[in-house]
Amino acid sequence: MEGDQLSRSTDGHQHRIDIDTAAETKSDTVDGVEAERKWLRKLTSATVNKVVMRDLIARTPMLWYLGERSGTILRSRPGCSGRVEALHAVRAVAIGPFHRGDPGLAFPDDAKIPFMRYLQDQCALEVDRYVAALSVERDRLRDEFADDDAEADRALLDDEERFLQMLLLDSCFVLVVSMMLSKAGVGEDADSAARAASINREYFILHMAVAQHAEQIKLDMLVLENQVPFAAVKLLVASCGRLKLRHCVEQVVLGCFDDVCPKRARLPCHAAGAEFHHVLHLFHWSRVPGDQASASSSCQSHLDMSFWSRTASPVAVMSIPCFHVHEYSAVVLYNMLAFEMHFHWAHGACVTTHVARMEGLVRCASDASFLRRRGVLASTRLTDAELVYFFRELGAHTVGARLPDEFGDMLDVVACHRRRRISWWCGGFVLHFFPSPWVAVSLFAAAAIFVVPSLLQTVYTMLGYIRSTSS
Repeated sequence: MEGDQLSRSTDGHQHRIDIDTAAETKSDTVDGVEAERKWLRKLTSATVNKVVMRDLIARTPMLWYLGERSGTILRSRPGCSGRVEALHAVRAVAIGPFHRGDPGLAFPDDAKIPFMRYLQDQCALEVDRYVAALSVERDRLRDEFADDDAEADRALLDDEERFLQMLLLDSCFVLVVSMMLSKAGVGEDADSAARAASINREYFILHMAVAQHAEQIKLDMLVLENQVPFAAVKLLVASCGRLKLRHCVEQVVLGCFDDVCPKRARLPCHAAGAEFHHVLHLFHWSRVPGDQASASSSCQSHLDMSFWSRTASPVAVMSIPCFHVHEYSAVVLYNMLAFEMHFHWAHGACVTTHVARMEGLVRCASDASFLRRRGVLASTRLTDAELVYFFRELGAHTVGARLPDEFGDMLDVVACHRRRRISWWCGGFVLHFFPSPWVAVSLFAAAAIFVVPSLLQTVYTMLGYIRSTSS
C-alpha cells in the first residue's frame, strides 16, 4: 500500500489514517516553486505597475501634456548653493504654501485681509460664492502644487480649510496688486470705483504700502515656487460683481511687468483665452518669441538670435538683440530657466538657449567690452568682469538641459564659417581696421572731404591743359 498509516486509540477504539507521502511530497514541491516565483508575481502585479507608472508620471513633465501631470508650482532643486538660494527667495510676500513661514515679510497673511475687504467693498466680491467655486475646483487646484518634503507644506495642502483660505487671500492680493501696478488700465466702472476709493483712508494705505514694496512684490510674483494657480485668480474676477476690466485679466497682470526685462515678445491681447498655470507661466509666454509666421502677433523679442552666411561670401551676419542686464535680471532669468527645466516639453527652452548662446559669446572681459560697443550688451551697474561672471553663473544652470535642434544647427554653421580661411582674413581685417561703425563713417567722411576735391581739381586741371593745347 502506497503511503503510511497512523494509528490512534480513542475510547478503546483504534482508528487508522492513511497518509499519502507522494501527495505530501508533491505539495512541498509546488510550494517551493511558488516561493521561487514570487518575483514573477511581483513583476506582473497590477499594483506594482500602477505605483511605477505614477512615479514615471511625476518624474516626466511631458506626461502632464496627456492629462496626468505633476505640479507646476514646486520648489527648486535641494542642495543648491547660497547664491542660488537667494535667487528663489521671496522678499515681500509669500504666495502659495512654500514660503508661508518665512520671517520678515512685508505682507504676511494678516496683511492680505484688507485686500480682500477692498474687493468686497469696491468690487462686490461675493466671498461665499468664491469659496464655493474654489471648493468645487479644489482637486484640480491642488494638483498644481507639487508634493513637498516639508511636512508643514504637505499639511497645508491637504487641509481643505487652510488650503481654501490660502487661495482666497493670495488670489485677492495678486488681483488687487495687479490692478494697482498695471499699466493696462481698467474700465470706466472700475476707474470710477478706484477714484472713489482713492479718497478712502483704507485704499490710500494699501496703495502706499504696495508702492513702497512694488519692485520686491513684482519679483516675488515671478518666483517659481511662490505662485498661486491662475485659475483661482480668474474665478475671483468672475466672483466680483462690479469689477469690469477693459482688458482681460491676463493683460492686466502682464501690465505689471512692462518695465521688466526681457521685454515682451507678444502682444498681451493675444493672451485672452489661453490657459496659464500661474503668473510666471504667463510672464514666460509673453517674453518668448511666438509663431514667426505671424508677424502681427509678435513684437521684437530680446531672446531671438540668428546667424546668416553664404558659401560664396566671406561675410556672415549674426543678429543679436540688445540684452539689458539689471540688478534683478539674475532673479528673473533664473526662475525662467527653472520653469523651462521642468516643463521644456510643453513650453520650449527659448530662455535656456539664449542664455547658453550669450554665455558662449561672453567668455572674458574683452568680449563683454566688445559687445557693449556693438550695442549687444547694456548694463550701467555691472563691469565687464561682472558681466562675464553673470553669464557664467547663469550658464551653469543650462548644463545638461535639453536644448532644441536650432542651437546645435547654429553652432555647426558658425564653426563651418570659422573654418574658412577667407572668413578669417575678412574678419581680422574688419576687427583691426574697422572695430567700430564710426571708423568706417570717419573714413568715408575723410574721403569725401580730401580725396574727392583733389580728384576734381586734377580733372579740371587736365581739362584746362587739353583745351589750351588744342587751341
